Amino acid sequence: MEEGYAIGIDCGSTLCKGVLLGPNGIAATSVLPTGWDLPESASRVLVELKGSVSNTVTDIPVIATGYGRDTVRERKQAVTEISAHARGACCLIPGTRTVIDIGGQDCKVIAVENGRVTSFQMNDKCAAGTGRFVQMILERFKADIRLMDELLAAEKSIQLNSTCAVFAESEIIGLLAKGHSREEIVGGVALSLAVKISSLAARVGLRTPAVLSGGLAESAGIRRALSEVLGVEVQFLSQGLYAGAIGAACMGLNKK
Repeated sequence: MEEGYAIGIDCGSTLCKGVLLGPNGIAATSVLPTGWDLPESASRVLVELKGSVSNTVTDIPVIATGYGRDTVRERKQAVTEISAHARGACCLIPGTRTVIDIGGQDCKVIAVENGRVTSFQMNDKCAAGTGRFVQMILERFKADIRLMDELLAAEKSIQLNSTCAVFAESEIIGLLAKGHSREEIVGGVALSLAVKISSLAARVGLRTPAVLSGGLAESAGIRRALSEVLGVEVQFLSQGLYAGAIGAACMGLNKK
């Protein structure tokens, strides 16, 4: 095994993220849509990461996490996304005590103490509490995360009454027909998501510092909605998209 190097692969339901850790920290990152062939997506990410280091660096351990972790052919070990996101968040912001991970398939609130998971709550039963729900709405508006933040900057919202993603989408179509703006609807989606997360946080016991990881980590609008509903500042987690992969790689190096 190459001393001082490890690769973390976070194979999620939407994106496959990879991180190469080296002696000086993060040496390379890679992200691709997961698509229908999870093993192939992970292998392509791995090839890209290994291509960023010298050919003399060989036998780098690969630690896999995420929804598709068991499909990563090259893995040396597979770890849960709960432990990986907690470790990655603490690596990026030492002292983190609450990690909110909004994934494509589920949403998790993780309590952490001294870098170790003490408790967690997960919503994996309803799509309305996940990143997939946000993605559905953005696709309807032909928008990306940057436009979402522009819409959320207006700080307008309308209450969504539906608790199911399917019914909520129908409700949104009705709201558009009544003349409600995109700003109001996207604000309502962010508020609805934050309220669902607050119920998970209440069962875990929310403590600060609290950070947001996963695909929505860079959204200032989502962090603002969460902060308002939770009553604490949800901190910006630089490279939060890669938190799971970073945590997995840290486990490969046995770093805290």
